[in-house]
Amino acid sequence: MERISSIFGILAATLFIIANAYYPARAITRRLGIHSKEMNLFFKNYLKLHIFANVTAVLLVAFHGHYADERNILLKLCMAVTIWLTIAGAMMHYKYPKGMKKHLRLLHTQRIMIFVWLWLIILGHMA
Repeated sequence: MERISSIFGILAATLFIIANAYYPARAITRRLGIHSKEMNLFFKNYLKLHIFANVTAVLLVAFHGHYADERNILLKLCMAVTIWLTIAGAMMHYKYPKGMKKHLRLLHTQRIMIFVWLWLIILGHMA
C-alpha cells in the first residue's frame, strides 16, 4: 500500500508544481512589462489549468494520505491548509458568495500561506 501512496503523492506533487507555477510566471511577465493579447489568453487558459490541476491534486493527496502507513499532526494540518486554499480559490473564481472575492483573494493569495503549506509538507514528511 505504501507504493500506491507514493505514486499518488508524486502525481499530486507534480500537479501542484505545474498548477502553482501560474503565479510566479504571471508575476515575472508583469515585472518585465510583457502585455499582449496572446499573453493574456495564455494566462486565462493557464488559470483554468491552475484550478483543474489543483483540484485534481487535492484528490490525489487524499488518496496519498489514505494509503500512507505514517500520519502525523503536521501532515493533517497540511491537508487542512490544502483543502482551505482549494476551497477559497474555487469560491474566489466562481464569485461565491457575492461580494467576498476581495476577502477570498486576500486569504487565497497570501505568500505566507504558500510558505506555511510548504513548511508543513516538508516537516510533516520528515517526521
